[in-house]
Amino acid sequence: MNIKQRHLYMLMRKEKKIKIKEIASAIGITSAAISQYENGKMDLKKENLEAYRRYIETHDNRK
Repeated sequence: MNIKQRHLYMLMRKEKKIKIKEIASAIGITSAAISQYENGKMDLKKENLEAYRRYIETHDNRK
């Protein structure tokens, strides 16, 4: 995922008020991994990246 996409998903997460800890718990990775990914310090494994994207895209904060 390029920098623009990474930044877009971080903004979407923040707009939907999704905490990093919430996503990490839901997809089974550490909060640190997500934080480092969003800050461009590391890449996520393909399956974790897909789970991260899917969670943000489908999350409904009206629950």
